[in-house]
Amino acid sequence: MRLPVLPVALATVLVIPAVAEASPFAVPLTANDLNLLVHEPPASSSAPSMDGEDAPADDAPADDAPADDAPADDAPADDAPADAEPADATEDVPTGDEDAIDPTTGDPTEGEVLEDDELDDELSGPTKKGDFNANAIGLRGGIHLIPSYFLNAALASYSNSLCRNEVGSWGEQNGLVKVDGCNFYVGGDYIRRISRAFDISVGLGYLHIQPPDSLWLDNNEWDRDSCTTDEGPGSACNLGAADYTEIDLRMFTVEVNFIGRGTLYRNEDVEIQLGGGGGVGVGVLIGDGVRRSPLGSDPGSPNDPNSCQTLADTADFRKCTPRYYDDPGIDQDGDGMIGDVSREDVDAGAPLPNGSTIRGDSWADCGRDKCNGSDLNAFGTVEDDGTWPVYPLVNLLGSFRVIVKDSFGISIEGGIKNGFFFGGGIQYYFGGGGKDK
Repeated sequence: MRLPVLPVALATVLVIPAVAEASPFAVPLTANDLNLLVHEPPASSSAPSMDGEDAPADDAPADDAPADDAPADDAPADDAPADAEPADATEDVPTGDEDAIDPTTGDPTEGEVLEDDELDDELSGPTKKGDFNANAIGLRGGIHLIPSYFLNAALASYSNSLCRNEVGSWGEQNGLVKVDGCNFYVGGDYIRRISRAFDISVGLGYLHIQPPDSLWLDNNEWDRDSCTTDEGPGSACNLGAADYTEIDLRMFTVEVNFIGRGTLYRNEDVEIQLGGGGGVGVGVLIGDGVRRSPLGSDPGSPNDPNSCQTLADTADFRKCTPRYYDDPGIDQDGDGMIGDVSREDVDAGAPLPNGSTIRGDSWADCGRDKCNGSDLNAFGTVEDDGTWPVYPLVNLLGSFRVIVKDSFGISIEGGIKNGFFFGGGIQYYFGGGGKDK
């Protein structure tokens, strides 16, 4: 029996290529392709076509290229050589108005690339407009004093508010018989810095002037150099001519001040200035004003008719007590007639011109430092002609100021505001807008 070796071998050679070619994974190979498997391929990244067509002519060796194809050294200029080095990703990216090119991708970046300084400004937020903050709001306050020597020039007896409890030796020698309380002011301001050296301030405030009640006696009614005791009406030592005086000059104020300051020291953190200025304003009265009631002839007290004899006695209303009398110059009951009820008739039970006192006689009810206002009104002799609804304000001031970080200020001020004042304030500066000249 002969083995069918030759027919089987021949069938295998014919069938296997046919099956391989029919496979979807078949890769057709030509003689040239086999040659490329054993020889180094040319510098090209092109691969054989998957659809059975020959690779482009520029992938073949130069000696096999068709005659009509351009030689390898005539390749298009835009084909990069295989051994070209990649671009350096650390190269500077161009800036400016033209598109910046990213060297790693070759694509233009979006927008303009920022320099380091511009990036720092962007991260630090909005900058202040101008060289300094030109606007401020502030609070101020301090004490207000009416110097006693101003009053001493016209009065033999008076009181004052000096933020102390004792009149002192000077006061005893110059008619100051009573001290109590403190006059003061508080307020708020809007400040516009026209320059670092000049401010305009508009302020609203409250001014408190309210010395203690006392007996005010004119110098022409009592000569301090010669008088020792009361000598009665018509003399130069007449305590009965004194007036029980109430002063309540509390007022709401509006003022404008113009202040110039020179710079003593300045750096980026602090600014120290010294200067001064002035201003004007008005004070609208909200207190009772000035009220005066005559002490009355033959001064004394209900318990001791002779208790009011010296200037020192006027400090105690229990010794020098206001008493009703028929003042020949005043229509006390408002009936159009100068003559009014007499003191003796009142003590006998007759009514006073405007009512009656708590005691039911001609004496006002008083403690050491104050008398009953309704009793004084019953006398019908209260005068308030020294009271105005509006008072002018004139300011002259010196100012020391420290500004920290162009934001927070502390000031110390003193001067004249219808009297002397001393105080300080705090400010908050904002808004920018200030320009150095």
